[in-house]
Amino acid sequence: MSALRVVEILRRMEQGRTRPFLVRAEDDALYVAKGRETTQRGLVAEWLCAHLGRALDLPIPPFTLLEVPAELVAALGAEGGALGASTAFGSRLESGVQDFAIAQLRNVDVALRRRLLAFDWWVENADRTLSELGGNPNLLWRAAGDALLVIDHNLAFDREFDESTFFATHVFHGDASALFEDWINWTDAANRLRAALPSFDEALASMPDSGIGSTPRRRYRLV
Repeated sequence: MSALRVVEILRRMEQGRTRPFLVRAEDDALYVAKGRETTQRGLVAEWLCAHLGRALDLPIPPFTLLEVPAELVAALGAEGGALGASTAFGSRLESGVQDFAIAQLRNVDVALRRRLLAFDWWVENADRTLSELGGNPNLLWRAAGDALLVIDHNLAFDREFDESTFFATHVFHGDASALFEDWINWTDAANRLRAALPSFDEALASMPDSGIGSTPRRRYRLV
């Protein structure tokens, strides 16, 4: 996938742990751009998970690599260092969406809930939490059509991933028993995960040699 050149940096966003930047690319679309402050490891995780998630039919917004010109970064002053004049990960800005709330749980298709739960377990992503007390689900909700959007995977492939914490805090943890303890449901999920594996190699192969960087092959959890 060829990187799109950023032609305008509009502002730094308030949402998100890394506070990404809202930018306009050469295709005239708006993107939420994550750069240097996300860390190279985080950018690689975003890129790999976006491909894997799409292969699993998860509703991940269109994404791309972005080339950020040095002159645009320099114009931001000190804050520009958080983006960096290099390759960034861009997720297309979606309109008509809001942060996902626990009241919307019942409106999410059960098959999608289980598919996302299996995916997050597979890529060791514990950063999708939500309960009555709050949390950070990294999900967006479009009320028109009851559509879920899945975002933010920079903390995936967590070396300190703890399954007990994951199953206690994941936004869809209520589906864990029906997914992992039911032979039919788990067989279906495992087959889907296996079928998605080729997209992992494709994502690795499509990363540039610099900027977002490359990552040594690691024995990620396989099913």
